[in-house]
Amino acid sequence: MAHRIVWSSRAAQDLDSITEYIAADSPAYAGVVLKNVVNQTRILARFPQAGRKVPEFDDEDGASPRPSGA
Repeated sequence: MAHRIVWSSRAAQDLDSITEYIAADSPAYAGVVLKNVVNQTRILARFPQAGRKVPEFDDEDGASPRPSGA
């Protein structure tokens, strides 16, 4: 059973910013990068255990990491 991927508004804005940045040099490559990111999220929906855990987000209680010095 596929899981549902929900993009946060920040994630969507970040992806937009990344795409715009790349498009300044290569609109075609920006499209390729965008397509690859979207395709990878589709894979995650089907295989949620794929990939690796990012150590910064390996907090057992699911809390977001705190900025250093906080």
